Amino acid sequence: MYRIKSFSNAREFQELFGVQEHGNGVKSRRNRILLALLKHKPLWSWCRENNNWDLLAIKSMAELKKTLIDTMAYLGVEQGMRYKVELNKTTFRSNIYSTDEYNGIPEDGSCSYVRYVNHSNNNGIFKMRAGRFFAKIIGETTLGQALPQQVTTWLCEEFAADWEIYMSGTLPEFTLHVDDDFKRIYSSDDCADDFGSCMEDKGFYSFYEDSVSAKAAYLTNKEGLVIARCVIFTDVYDDEGNKYVLAERQYSVDGKDILKRVLIEQLKKTDKIKIDGFKQIGAGCSDVRTFVGVNGESLCDKRFEIKCDLEWDSVLSYQDSFRYFNMSEKKAYNHANKHFDYVLDTTCGSLENAECDDDEEEMFYADYQDRDAYEIVDVYFHGDTITCDADCLEDFVYFNNEYYHSEDDLTSCPECKERMLSPDYYADELHYSSITNRHYCCQSCQEKAEQRYKEERERETSQILETVEEEALIAV
Repeated sequence: MYRIKSFSNAREFQELFGVQEHGNGVKSRRNRILLALLKHKPLWSWCRENNNWDLLAIKSMAELKKTLIDTMAYLGVEQGMRYKVELNKTTFRSNIYSTDEYNGIPEDGSCSYVRYVNHSNNNGIFKMRAGRFFAKIIGETTLGQALPQQVTTWLCEEFAADWEIYMSGTLPEFTLHVDDDFKRIYSSDDCADDFGSCMEDKGFYSFYEDSVSAKAAYLTNKEGLVIARCVIFTDVYDDEGNKYVLAERQYSVDGKDILKRVLIEQLKKTDKIKIDGFKQIGAGCSDVRTFVGVNGESLCDKRFEIKCDLEWDSVLSYQDSFRYFNMSEKKAYNHANKHFDYVLDTTCGSLENAECDDDEEEMFYADYQDRDAYEIVDVYFHGDTITCDADCLEDFVYFNNEYYHSEDDLTSCPECKERMLSPDYYADELHYSSITNRHYCCQSCQEKAEQRYKEERERETSQILETVEEEALIAV
């Protein structure tokens, strides 16, 4: 039986789709568009009919975008559509539309429109808004017809933004800067308009100069004012020791995604610095792990860390991604784990100030980590119930839709091969067979194993008797 493979337990579901709280107190669900896709019954029917289950294993919005676009391009060929549609260096197919030698670029240079040939209307040449046109292209595919409306809308918005970047080219009216002027990108006097950043004019920019290895990256307009910016962490490592240069979450005038995309595209092309990835733009940008490689591949499965020379009273700027801090090791992570001591998501300017604000907040003792935590949950560890920091559950799995259990507490049922509790710690909760001398996850598995065991013994006995009889006849 096929099932969703994007997550395997409640903990992974919460990591991917859980509710998160932003710096301004607003709460939202992570990856809600991806969740809507996974819940859409027509998509399941399409997967079953085409024996293609890739979409049910997606774990990030970047991966969703790339998979959908690649699949749409493939299906156009698979479904035998007649005409080629060249858009943004990708070839799609259609039974109605095509592009000519201009590859979709309007003669008047309109960045938000696509030039196309309509073969159902006397092969006339027209132009249409990029998002609307793309909706018609994907709507001709069987997959496009099986998508929920909000996924189609999001995908078309993504395409329209990418198309505008493609049309805009090098954008000579903007200038890219990569330097150490963090004060400039956090000052309203140097920015063209509101960036919606809680760190603007707070004076906490020295964190990037003193505590981490980073660069300021930003675009200025012809007046010299900043219109988009981000911080680039230059010494990032994954848990395998590989080094990365990653562009952190981007901010722009009025939150315009088009300016954020221009910034990232400029960083990909520049000789001033070589980035290996960037924080996802648009949906999911506030999630700590949604980094994307420069070629569009998802990096959300990577566990990154940086060196962070931060003291109790050091200046601290709110951290979007590397917020889980281990003071003794002087490291900050983009994932919760048992090593971190503090969360760098405060807007108070330092850990000391944040502690003062939180003096009245109740703390709880986490047995597993042997320290205090803001929230704890009951978990099972080697047969005993203990408490664990709710932000550090990577060593536990949510088993049987009931409780968190240590990975060491689980094994495989010898009959059905599904996960079950280990008899080393939970023998009383399992089904023991005195016939096979083994434990099973349920009575049904026990009975099946016993029946097979008896049948095998009977066959062995029968074979022995036949051998004895043959030997006796030979002897006679």
